[in-house]
Amino acid sequence: MDASEGARIVALGALKQRHLLAALLFDGGHPVTFETLIDRLWGDGPPADARGALYGYVARLRRVVKDSTGVTLVRWSGGYTLQVPDGAVDLFRFRELLESARSARPGDRLAALDEALGLWRGEALAGLPGEWARLTRESLEQQRLAVLADWAAAAVEAGRPAGAVDRLAAALARDPLCEPLIAAMMRALHASGRTVEALDLFARSRNRIVDELGAEPGRLLREAHTAILRSPAPSVPERAGPALPEAAGKPFLLPPDLPDYTGFDERVAETVAALRVPRASPVVVVSGPGGAGKTAFAVHVAHAVRDHFPDGLLFLDVGGADPLEPAEALSRLLRMLGVTDADAQGNPDLREREARYRAELAGRRVLVVVDDAVRARQVHPFLPGDAGSALLVTSRFRLATVPATGRVELGMMSLGEAWALLTRVIGAARTDADPEQTARLIGLCARLPLAVRVAGARLVARPHWAVAQLADRLDDERRRLDELAVDDMEVRAGLAVGYRGLSPRAQAAFRALGSLDPPSLTALTVAALLGTGLEEAGDLVEEITDARLLDVIGTDGSCIRYRMHDLVRLYAGELSRAEPEAARATVTGALAALLRLVERLAEQLPVATPRLYHPAGLPEPPAHWTTTIDRVDLHCWFAHEEPALIAAVERAASLDLVEPACGLADALVFASFAARNNFDGWERTHTAVSVAARRAGNRLAEAAMECGIGQLRYAQDRFPESREHFSRAAGLFEAAGHDRGQAVALNGLGTVSRELGEHTTALPQINRAREMLDRLGDDAGVAHAYYSLGFAHRELGHDAVALGHFASALERYRRIGHRRGELISIRGIGLVHRARGELAEAAEHCASAHAIATEIGDPHLAAYTAQALAKVWIRQGDPERGRDPLRTALDATTGRRDGYGTALVTRTLGELHLAAGRPAEAIGLLESAAEQWRAIGMELGRARTLRDLGAARRAAGDHDAAHRDWAAAGEVFQELGVRERTELTGWRARFGCHCPPETVSAARITRSTLPPASAARSASDQRRAASSPNNRG
Repeated sequence: MDASEGARIVALGALKQRHLLAALLFDGGHPVTFETLIDRLWGDGPPADARGALYGYVARLRRVVKDSTGVTLVRWSGGYTLQVPDGAVDLFRFRELLESARSARPGDRLAALDEALGLWRGEALAGLPGEWARLTRESLEQQRLAVLADWAAAAVEAGRPAGAVDRLAAALARDPLCEPLIAAMMRALHASGRTVEALDLFARSRNRIVDELGAEPGRLLREAHTAILRSPAPSVPERAGPALPEAAGKPFLLPPDLPDYTGFDERVAETVAALRVPRASPVVVVSGPGGAGKTAFAVHVAHAVRDHFPDGLLFLDVGGADPLEPAEALSRLLRMLGVTDADAQGNPDLREREARYRAELAGRRVLVVVDDAVRARQVHPFLPGDAGSALLVTSRFRLATVPATGRVELGMMSLGEAWALLTRVIGAARTDADPEQTARLIGLCARLPLAVRVAGARLVARPHWAVAQLADRLDDERRRLDELAVDDMEVRAGLAVGYRGLSPRAQAAFRALGSLDPPSLTALTVAALLGTGLEEAGDLVEEITDARLLDVIGTDGSCIRYRMHDLVRLYAGELSRAEPEAARATVTGALAALLRLVERLAEQLPVATPRLYHPAGLPEPPAHWTTTIDRVDLHCWFAHEEPALIAAVERAASLDLVEPACGLADALVFASFAARNNFDGWERTHTAVSVAARRAGNRLAEAAMECGIGQLRYAQDRFPESREHFSRAAGLFEAAGHDRGQAVALNGLGTVSRELGEHTTALPQINRAREMLDRLGDDAGVAHAYYSLGFAHRELGHDAVALGHFASALERYRRIGHRRGELISIRGIGLVHRARGELAEAAEHCASAHAIATEIGDPHLAAYTAQALAKVWIRQGDPERGRDPLRTALDATTGRRDGYGTALVTRTLGELHLAAGRPAEAIGLLESAAEQWRAIGMELGRARTLRDLGAARRAAGDHDAAHRDWAAAGEVFQELGVRERTELTGWRARFGCHCPPETVSAARITRSTLPPASAARSASDQRRAASSPNNRG
């Protein structure tokens, strides 16, 4: 997707911005609702503040399109409309050309279709993620193929079939099963005098459609075939099928091929080719997990190559609960080959039996299929002795020491393959009746061939069931394996074979994984579960992987990461539930060990805030665990392990293991959630533990989780909810006699009150918290309380008091080495200086804070320091200096789903454009910022933005709208009692209007003429950086 204006290429910006442009362009000229845009951008997984994120992207998109002639992005009450000139969008031009082609003469029709196809320059919406983009891409591609077929028909009608053949050949190479293209190619070949090739194309295509899709060609292809046969072109002789081997004296002992065999087409073709190599003795090993369909695959392949092995096809199952020893297996093969004498059968010398077996194969072309081998020594005796015969082996294991000429890995089917298999079993009428439920059923079967086939058999046995009914039954994870069984087909049995083949220690590790149920794991996970060293844990993981009960999914630095597919995971869970007390002990020990890892990680962060909850009664990890931790790259490990840690908390909570679950959930806030704005993980862990704590009557754990959720709601800019949770936490902590918890909750209440502009309420709450924390000797808590007091007094215009509190916070933060706290305190001092018009001092402090943010590698805090510094530059008369830093800051806050920060930076960009003399651009940004403030319930931020918006409207000549904005802002300022209420009065007295100083040109007003209270303060715009109870930053 690209855009241009004349010769100029328009830079569309980041991926999500291009996504938004596509979502608007698709309905170009028509309104698109907020809900539709959010669905198109994020599908089923929108961010918590999707509206706020959308506003940010819209603001940036406005900047992209503002200079484009005739392109306008219009806001209406329910969404947006992107108005574009006629002919500006290739998709609309494409549709117009198709419409004109329908009624055009043949020559004109060909030209119109040719022009329409020429508009395609590659895949539509290439690179855009999400379900809407995928479905739109597929729909557009189907339209393109249909137009290509129409163009080919028009080319034949216009007497130019040769050109159609060339163009269709390239398209069919990419999409060989597209029936409209095949039919068009057949007609073009026939019109070119190449009728034999046209009929051969039909024969080859029909065979492939039947083999891969399990259905005959459709009407369009059949009609093209019939039309060619009825034409005067020469007929084609009937092709003879391949000769089959004679039955007499030839052992043909294969099981029957499945009449509905489907799937793994490429690997079938590869294996057939490997076995057909002339003058060779191919050995092919087919490996994969239980239920992957290895036996069915091997039998299907063997039937496909039967013409290449006229002297016999043998099948021997050497696995099962009691695997065959090589000697017995050889005896059975010799009997299949017709050797019945007692000497050969009873010879105890394995080498003698091998020699006799190879002698029987000498000079013959025989395929031997050895099914379900457990170890390589079961296979070695069957290796062919000379050219002509072949060996095809299936196994769960890769059998690396078998000298194979080919290796094939089977696993999960693709969705299309699984769909085709289910359709073969139950018929297209049932799978197509509800495609969504069919896809859901296949997903619940984990796309495992055996599970899909069992599900199909269940539906065949219940013709009155809809697909959705079986899917509903499979939804219950505890019953899913029970449901996936019919007659002698059972998924659980296949998994049990792999489990029973493990060593006792590996079986224990597998059950332990079932207890914890991690979404992914490393050897370190098993070490935490079993209390072993990394080397032993690594060996156990590899043993389980060799049994195909774990899959390798990638590497994290030096760590290999594994996961269980869903049905294996359910089987492991069944085994763990058979020993519930052992499972609880395993999970408790694992969380205790993982908690030590997270604590060690938190110690390495630039902030060292004490945790709120310390669990009681957890077992001490083994002595060697400290050494193990020292060997791990914790930052690399944690970057990939966080989802598994979240799942571990939820798992422990589900088992009512409140202490370890609460301890790990609380630790994760300080190590990750707060610093990274991981709202989803924060919500999941704290909600799960809160429910478990209430269920168990653990009031202290409940209080800690309420406090954590209060901090989460604060970080999400959901202040009324945050206040409710902090209030409940304070009450619970007070009842439990936990002074520090109560102080933290009170500080949270004060911070929320300050954000809501309720400063008279905030000050006593924060002061009480500070006094309690001071008595407890909690330097970090006291420092944060001083920081919060500094901002509250700053809002009230008490600049000297605010500077004193910020200085006290800075001194304490430096004493304990709290770099983030140092940063936010310096920034706070800078903002006070800026409010007082002391711009040199403000620039110095804001630049110092920004340097610390860069030094500690915190892009989120860097966004706030950059915003503060840009505001100083605006006041100093150098607004353009802040443009690029503010754009970078906007990307950072949007990416972190920080609604407050996004609104703040958007508003500052609006101020920048206003100061630079671009009121129209300023109005668009400030309108967006005002809406963002409204969405998060921040009336004070919205009022300050309305004040700036009024200035921009007045600069643009719209005085009535400016007065309305100022009046609305003034009401909020007066109600909250903040310093801006006096500023408006000063402006009115000096300038005879509600005009803030920014609206008066620099030529008319200098800093010395401004009212002292408002010197260079158009927007008091602090960020709570780290102003949550846990110094979020």
